[in-house]
Amino acid sequence: MTKKALFVATVGIFFGFERNDMKILQEMGYEIHCAANFSGSVLNDFQEEKVVRHQVDFARSPWSRINITAYRELKNLMESIHFDLVHCHTPMGGVLARLASKKYRKNGTKIIYTAHGFHFFKGAPLRNWLLYFPVEWILAHWTDVLITINKEDYRLAKRFMKAEKVEYIPGVGIDMKKLSDVQIGRDEMRQTLGA
Repeated sequence: MTKKALFVATVGIFFGFERNDMKILQEMGYEIHCAANFSGSVLNDFQEEKVVRHQVDFARSPWSRINITAYRELKNLMESIHFDLVHCHTPMGGVLARLASKKYRKNGTKIIYTAHGFHFFKGAPLRNWLLYFPVEWILAHWTDVLITINKEDYRLAKRFMKAEKVEYIPGVGIDMKKLSDVQIGRDEMRQTLGA
């Protein structure tokens, strides 16, 4: 029986960042599914990559009633297809996917959430802490692996979030320490690049 993995994000264009992860899972024998709002997405070549797309009408705002429908769509999808792995991204994709997959986790489905930057951080408005922190704290209890992409989120998640595992994978950005040793002038660099 083929193992199945579901990637969830609010908007379909996000999956452009996940292509390598999808290919790795395909090489491991997984059938890949993606659930997102693909409306207006410029990313239409998933069929060529043997990825099954599922239109879920997510809204980016946590206050939108559309997300109630999106939650039901995810629940129906998970009821009709057994996923061995659910990897969710983006704030609303992460919230709704973890809520929808809660009961399936008891049956062995592994839930991974990649936090691409918590809304509560040092210097964030108090309302962000009052609203978003409790939601992430609760959802972490239903998360097998919580991946953070910056050290501030990692430290906070290790201390407060009760996910089975908390991991740090460096995300976007530039390691300035590595660049500080570069000893090449502007003109020399332009010449090297042919500019």
